[in-house]
Amino acid sequence: MTARAIVVDERDTVATALADLAAGEVLLLPIGDRERRVHLKAPIAFGHKVALKAIAAGDPVVKYGEAIGRATRAIAAGDHVHLHNLESLRGRGDLR
Repeated sequence: MTARAIVVDERDTVATALADLAAGEVLLLPIGDRERRVHLKAPIAFGHKVALKAIAAGDPVVKYGEAIGRATRAIAAGDHVHLHNLESLRGRGDLR
């Protein structure tokens, strides 16, 4: 079976879509020595992110083992993670 999404680090809270994914699709993702099942609540475009677990508003979003930003609102497992619910923390002079 061809991988439909990728998780690089066991600490990741999102996976990256390797193809356009449909709402309702179920992903089986190997994460470390286990497998995680994620039911997609929304369509996910190639290269975009899907939440692996619930992420509370204000919590970090982790991709490739690093925080890439924080959730601007609650994100459910299987939700699309993008600019509408994620705020980047990189390159911001107002955060020290």
